Amino acid sequence: MKIFYLLEKLIYKMFTGIVEEIGKIRKIKENDLVIDCKKVIEGSNIGDSISVSGICLTITSITDDSLHFQLTEETRSKTFFGSEQEKSMVNLERAATFDKRIGGHLLEGHIEGTAICKKISILKNSNEVIFEAEKIIIDNIVEKGYIGIDGTSITIVSIENNQFAISLIPHTMDITTLGHLTKNQIVNIETDINARYIRKYVEQIMKN
Repeated sequence: MKIFYLLEKLIYKMFTGIVEEIGKIRKIKENDLVIDCKKVIEGSNIGDSISVSGICLTITSITDDSLHFQLTEETRSKTFFGSEQEKSMVNLERAATFDKRIGGHLLEGHIEGTAICKKISILKNSNEVIFEAEKIIIDNIVEKGYIGIDGTSITIVSIENNQFAISLIPHTMDITTLGHLTKNQIVNIETDINARYIRKYVEQIMKN
């Protein structure tokens, strides 16, 4: 029983990359962020963690139709909230629970940086999107591996130089903000935690 308790505590502040709701930003002023939403309010309490477009934020206040958060300087510097691009919608997901199926992949909600949408190609059954990212992001991803884009679990199709490509099916575009992507838009990125740990482990071995 103790093992299950520890596992539940471990997963409690992690996310699955399966977006539950698109929220609307009502207010963002200095460090205060207010988001209009409905579904993720259910069962939520002050102090709980919510993935806001991939960013793990703590609820500071709750009303009948909104959640309130505070942004730190670190959050602004690492995420799209630090850019000059205006944001009106965000992906929302409550933290995973022990009995919740992991439909995507585990995300910590710790954004490593951002990427820029460089090209959107509309195909027959999907949209192919190419992003440009810094080397530290590219080094932590692999083809057919997972990546968190604005809190959405996505499979990487290909990688070339400082760019990577993904495919968006209609369902993903319907239920996430990725369906509203435009060229040159900035998105939040979190690479697969497993890939990061493996890379770090291999680097340590190589040093010895």
